[in-house]
Parts: sequence; C-alpha cells; structure tokens
Amino acid sequence: MATPLLALDSVTKEFGNIRAVDEVTLDVPEGEVTAVIGPNGAGKTTLFNLITGRYELTGGQIDLRDERIDQLEPQDIVQQGLARSFQITNFFPDLTALENVRLAAQAQRTGLTPSAMLQHYDDQSETRAAARSVLERLDLLGIAEEPAGSLAHGQQRHLEIGIALACEPDLLVMDEPTAGMSPDETVETRELVEDLAEDITIVIIEHDMDVVMRVADRLAVMENGSLLTVGPPADVRQDERVQQAYLGGETA
Repeated sequence: MATPLLALDSVTKEFGNIRAVDEVTLDVPEGEVTAVIGPNGAGKTTLFNLITGRYELTGGQIDLRDERIDQLEPQDIVQQGLARSFQITNFFPDLTALENVRLAAQAQRTGLTPSAMLQHYDDQSETRAAARSVLERLDLLGIAEEPAGSLAHGQQRHLEIGIALACEPDLLVMDEPTAGMSPDETVETRELVEDLAEDITIVIIEHDMDVVMRVADRLAVMENGSLLTVGPPADVRQDERVQQAYLGGETA
C-alpha cells in the first residue's frame, strides 16, 4: 500500500478537561480529495488547527511525506508543502488582490525575511508573475488591482484560496470554502475545487453535502472529537449512523 501524503496517528487535543479531538488516526492518500464532515462541535476545525500547526498536540503524531510536522511552527509547515484556506477570510483588505497573492508567493520563496522585505516592489518580477498566474487560474485576473476588501464575498473567498495556492502546496487544507455563498457562488467554488483536485491533494471541511458528495473521493466523519467512519462517499452515505446524524435520515 502506498505511503499516504498526510498521516495522522492517534491525534489528540485537550483543552483542560475537554477532549476536543480524541485519538484520530487518518491517512490522506496523495491525489485525492478527503472531506471531513460532522456536526458543529465535532472537532473538525480543531483537527485542522492541529494539522496546520496552530495548536499543539496533546498526544499523537502528524507526518507529511513520512516526516513529522506536528512539532513545527505554522510557517515551517507551509514551507513543507501544506497550505490552508480559512473559514473566515484572511487577507489584507486595503491591499489589492494581486498584492495579497504576491506577498504569499514572496513568503514561500523568501520566508519574508527582513532583507527580502527591503527589496523594492518592482524587483519582485518572479513573485508578481506567480501571483498573476494564480489569479488567472481562479478567474480573478480582472480584479487584480482592486482592493481585496472591496471584492464580492465569493471573490474574497476565492482570493483566500489563491493566497494558499501561492504557497505552491502539495496539500491544500480548505475550511468551509462555500460558507456564506449564494447558490451560484457555491457551484463556482465546487467547480474550482474539482479543478484544483486535478493536481493538488485536498482535505476539506464542508457542510454543503451536495458539494461534499460531488468533490470527495473519501469522507471522514467526526463525532464528539472521534472519527466515526472513513470511506468512499457512497459507502459512508449508506451508514445508518451517518444518515441519522448528518444526512437527515436519507437513504440514497
């Protein structure tokens, strides 16, 4: 069996007497979309915070390409090839869309060291080209010079994905990319995820079950901080526990 791109082994996180993530063991195969689903409070976002280094583990281990990453700082995890788009938009609202993505590209290449930041903006031809390429892929090139804070909600969410893409990840972790979107924006974002999945491994939290069932190769279902089941969407959909808890009792 091939080595997974990302491997979680008995990952646990406690906040005082509360165990938010309880010994989760999960392999993320390279080249697939793994969707993590479950009700509010199931531990999904906490799990993402552990994967991306925002929280320290209470127990367990996380490996990326067989190299342990759970003891690294978040910026070092990004350097290893794992980037994240957040549930809440996370950018500089007064900077243009292009500048936001360019800064992310620059950070990936230089780490945003003081010496790198002293370089004149016009000297950053490589990072500007990389940023424009990302915006073009996201169909945002037309608003490249617009302040990020002035963009429509769907455009802001896609820009946030673009900031993650500028880090050139092998693994993209997406936290509710369709949150707050209109039906049309949701379709556009689902199609974007499908496009990105052609060359990037993705782990996604998403409440829209139509999106989940369309984009995911595997579902990982969480309940009360634990992993309830993992498998192909069609199999998980038939699980009675999942039907009752998350799919409203559907019998597809």
